[in-house]
Parts: sequence; C-alpha cells; structure tokens
Amino acid sequence: MKVRLSPATVGLVIALSISSVGCLYRYHSTACKQRGAQYAARVEKLKKDAYETLKIGTKKQDVIRFFKENGLPVDFFKVSYERSGRVYEATGTIYTTGCAPSGCGSDPALLGLRVEVDEAGTVISEPVVGAIYTNCL
Repeated sequence: MKVRLSPATVGLVIALSISSVGCLYRYHSTACKQRGAQYAARVEKLKKDAYETLKIGTKKQDVIRFFKENGLPVDFFKVSYERSGRVYEATGTIYTTGCAPSGCGSDPALLGLRVEVDEAGTVISEPVVGAIYTNCL
C-alpha cells in the first residue's frame, strides 16, 4: 500500500523541521558574548582561588572571609552522618547572568561553592565550584 502525502503535509513537516533546528541555534550579541566570557572567567577564577585558599585545615573565619570576598553568601549546615562522625558543609550560591549556549532559553546562571567542614567550621576536604545556566534543555 502506497501512502501519498499532500503538498500541505510535506510543507508542514519541512516547516516544523526547520523551526526545531532553529531552536538549537541562538544569536549571541557582542554584549552577550562579553557577559559569557566574564561568567566563564569568574568561574575559573573562583575554582583556582578556592583550591589555593580553602585548603584542609583552613579555619571558619577564613572560610567566611573567602566567601564574602568572592561575593557569595555562606551558610554552614550538617548534611549527613559518616562512619567518622558528622559531616558539615559551608555553601554559597548566587544568581548571575552570562551568555547561555545554544539550546538554552535565556541567560540566567548559578554560581556556587561548597566545601566540607568539621563541626567547628574547619575545612576537611577540597572545595567544589558549580556553575550552570538555569534554563537549558
């Protein structure tokens, strides 16, 4: 049995295909590209500085100072129990703007830092920096 498609159906399929491919491409203005470069640079600088500054043994006041100097709020809280005792974290997250890659709906982004600390707030593991665009597929 042969199926014949009407010209309207073929046109609709072509139009939908083109529009779905168009959603994957996004025009990036010069200002957008600059914001994206600034965001990427901030993420890399935070990773480097956190690794160099928040070494195991860093005291709570120095942790608080580091977060503040980098424009991040800091919260200390218990996250779980391990065989060795309680595990706490110092965390901070901000909302910012970059230049989202194609496939993302808009430019809002998150930048966060977390580091495991002991009960006194002293660093006990390497810091982790997270960065993500918030409206991506």
